[in-house]
Amino acid sequence: MRADKLGSAARRALLTADAVGEAAGPAPLRVLIRMKEEPSEEQRQQIADAGARVLVVAGDVVGANLAPGDLGRLTELDCVDYVELSEPLHPETGIRTQDK
Repeated sequence: MRADKLGSAARRALLTADAVGEAAGPAPLRVLIRMKEEPSEEQRQQIADAGARVLVVAGDVVGANLAPGDLGRLTELDCVDYVELSEPLHPETGIRTQDK
């Protein structure tokens, strides 16, 4: 595993997955993968083979779902520059406010 390719939230998710263990069946993570360049079909297949389910590709960024235990495999790919969790900028509270 290349820990230098993981963002802080992705590192925490990996540590949590290790502590809980794969048997607990952790929920998949939604990740953003920064590629070294716009991914070719071969590189998309490498990502899929590492355990990621690609959801969207925008230039050199790939959005995917991934089991926490597969983060390490993903960082080993030469075409992957950086991996971070995809998190909302503002957590949803479930409360709607009315504009005045």
